[in-house]
Amino acid sequence: MKKATLKKFRAYYRKHGKINNPGLDSHGKPIKEQTDWVWFDRETIEAALAHADRHGKVGGLKMYFGQYDKETINSLPKDCDKKEAYIGRISLVLVPANKTKEGLNDILLSEVSGPIDEGGWNGGAMCPPDCSEGDDD
Repeated sequence: MKKATLKKFRAYYRKHGKINNPGLDSHGKPIKEQTDWVWFDRETIEAALAHADRHGKVGGLKMYFGQYDKETINSLPKDCDKKEAYIGRISLVLVPANKTKEGLNDILLSEVSGPIDEGGWNGGAMCPPDCSEGDDD
């Protein structure tokens, strides 16, 4: 996810999800059932953590909440076949960060090569719409 898209993703969340104002689906109707869980595979998490460790063992992951709209769904991986179903749903973006005396500082990913944009890792499996991964209920 690009940094500018992350900003929009977070702004939509602040306007709807954070204050419990239902997001709107692709037809402009309120979401009745919000996201239950988001899953990221080990490879994605380890890659994000590896970028945090580039600056010593002071790194970790910041997990930004955001909410998809018609524009930010384009940041989902190309192989995501249910993009429209993500509109209005809350999700997470993983961003490597270092803990410093000044606080938590996001690591600039624009200088990092790899399969991500400068904003962070996006596109974990979400339920709904992808609840086929199992449920703990």
